[in-house]
Amino acid sequence: MSVTVLLGAYEPDKPANRSSALVDMANAYPGANGYRPVGQFQAITAALPGPFSNATAFVASDGTGALIGATTSAIYRYSGTSWTALATGLTVPGRWSFTQFGDLAICVNGGTTKKVDLIANTIANVPGAPTALVVATVRDFVVYGQAGGDALMVQWSAFNDADGNTPGTDQAGFQPMLVGGHVMGIAGGEYGVIVQRGRVVRMSYTGDPDNPFQFDEISANIGAVSRGSITQVGRDVYFLSDEGFMRCDGNQVVPIGVERVDRTFSTTYPRSTLDQMYAAADPRRNIVSWTMPGAPGLTLLYDYALDRWSALRTYAKAAFSGFSSNLSLDDLDALYPGGLDTIPYSFDDPRFAGGDPLFLMVDETNVIGTLSGANMAASFTCPFQEMVPGYRTRVKKVRPLGDATSGLSVAFDCRARLGDAASATAFGTLMPSGLIPVRANARYIAPRLDFAAGAVWSYQQGLELDVASGGAR
Repeated sequence: MSVTVLLGAYEPDKPANRSSALVDMANAYPGANGYRPVGQFQAITAALPGPFSNATAFVASDGTGALIGATTSAIYRYSGTSWTALATGLTVPGRWSFTQFGDLAICVNGGTTKKVDLIANTIANVPGAPTALVVATVRDFVVYGQAGGDALMVQWSAFNDADGNTPGTDQAGFQPMLVGGHVMGIAGGEYGVIVQRGRVVRMSYTGDPDNPFQFDEISANIGAVSRGSITQVGRDVYFLSDEGFMRCDGNQVVPIGVERVDRTFSTTYPRSTLDQMYAAADPRRNIVSWTMPGAPGLTLLYDYALDRWSALRTYAKAAFSGFSSNLSLDDLDALYPGGLDTIPYSFDDPRFAGGDPLFLMVDETNVIGTLSGANMAASFTCPFQEMVPGYRTRVKKVRPLGDATSGLSVAFDCRARLGDAASATAFGTLMPSGLIPVRANARYIAPRLDFAAGAVWSYQQGLELDVASGGAR
C-alpha cells in the first residue's frame, strides 16, 4: 500500500498529530505545493569597521545604487570594494533608521539627525531637525518619530524641504500622540502609518497650510512590541504585536500568525530580547522576514502572496532590503581580466550602475551578503501519521517527491503512544530507482526529510511511503 505524505504549511503551533502542517523545518522558501531551497550566505562587502547598527540601500536620481551602513559610532557608504567613512566619532549608540528624500538619505538614531547626499557622497547635519528614533518620507515631507526626545511626538518638515524644520512655517509641524503609547515606527508613502506601542494611526495629507495632516485611528488596541519588527511592502505594514504577527493595509490590522507561528515564537523568545529583532522584505520574492540573532539564530519568512510561512536557522545579526552597488574600474578589471578594451558594453550601460534589488543579511563578523551560494542544509519534520488506523504500520521503502538525486536522507520517529519519548532512526541511501530502503514499525510515525549542505535540488513536495499493516500490538 502506498501512502503520500505531503510537506504542508509550516505551522508549528498546531498539534503534531492529525494535521497536515509541518512540526518543524529549516532553510527553505515556501512554495505553492512544497518548498524550494535557500542558498548559503555569500559575502558582497567587506566587514563594517564596527558593530552593525543597521543599513539600507537607495537608488539616486542618476540611477546609481548606494549602500549606507552604520555602526554604533559611525556612518559609512560602501563603494565597490570597501567602506568609506562619512561620519565618525558619533556618541549616541542607538540603532539607526533611514529614509530617502530625493537624493538625500535622512539618518536618525536618537542623536543629531544627519543627511547623506547620495550623489555628492557627503554628510551633514539637517538644519533644525529634531532628534528622532524613527523616520519616514510621507508624500513631500520628512516625518520623525519620538521627535526631540519625546516618545509620543511626531514631527514633520516643511513641504518638499528636508532643511525646513520650523513648526508653523511652510506646513512644517508636529503632533503629540497622546493615546497609544510610544511611537515605534512610521511607514511612508502617499500616506503615513504610525505604529505605536498600543495603537496604529493613519496620517493623511489634507493640503490645509495650517493643519496639513489628519490623524485617523486604525487600531485602538494593537501596536508593535519592537521597533525592529516593523517593515513595509508597498502599502502594507508588517509588525509584531502582543498578540502575534500582524499586517496593516492602511485601513485595518489583521493577524497573519495566529495558530501558526505566534505561540512557538513567543515561547522561544522572551519579551526582553525583542529589541534585537530586524524586519525586512525580500524585493525579489513575495516575502517578509523577521530575524532574531543567535548561534544559530532564527529568521521567520512569510510569503504574503501564498500566505505561507517558513524558517531559516542560520547565524545572522540582521536582514534588510537593498540594491546592488555600482561597479568601479577596479571591479570591472576583476570581471574582465583581459583589459577594459574587452568589455562588450558601454561604461554607461545600466548593468554597471547598480540598483538591482537584493535581500541582504549580516553575519557574525559584520559582513553583508546575499543568500546566493550553494544550497543550505534543510530539514522538514512532518506530523505523526497513523497510516493504518488502529494498527501498527510497517514502512519498507520511501520515494522522495522532489528532484534531488543525492544528499538527502529520511528519518522516522516511531512511537506506540504519542506521549512516548522520541526515538528516531535515519536512512540515507537513495537508489537509482528513486527509492530509499527503510525499516520502521510503529502505530504513530513522524517522517523527517533532511538535505545535506550543498545538495542539489530545486523543489520538494513530500514523501511517498510503501507501507503494510504491522499488527495490532
